[in-house]
Amino acid sequence: MYDSFIDITIVGTYDPVGVDDDQQTANIVGALLQFPTSYTFTVVGKNSEEEDGGDDYANSVKSIVESILGNDAQIEMRVVPRGSKFTKVTIKVDVESQGMITNIYDELDSLDATVMKF
Repeated sequence: MYDSFIDITIVGTYDPVGVDDDQQTANIVGALLQFPTSYTFTVVGKNSEEEDGGDDYANSVKSIVESILGNDAQIEMRVVPRGSKFTKVTIKVDVESQGMITNIYDELDSLDATVMKF
């Protein structure tokens, strides 16, 4: 009885088309943003053993974003050390769709060094 009530209250303007489960992060983003738009990606990665200050990780993050958006994409990047073991990278770019956001997050997640993304 209550399940029907809950389903009815969720359906509305932001109800996603297609699959809707806990793995579909872009559904809400796509419903709330109007594209093209500026979007900020923030990731935290583990530094390599060579004590590079996070440069390798930051360069990997930038390369991923450029591979999806193109080398001519306007990228605002900020790199902040989080102690000696981690680096926080924030990248602000213009995106054309929720699919681009999802692709970038998926690729950032594929980096072994990535420990958090938001």
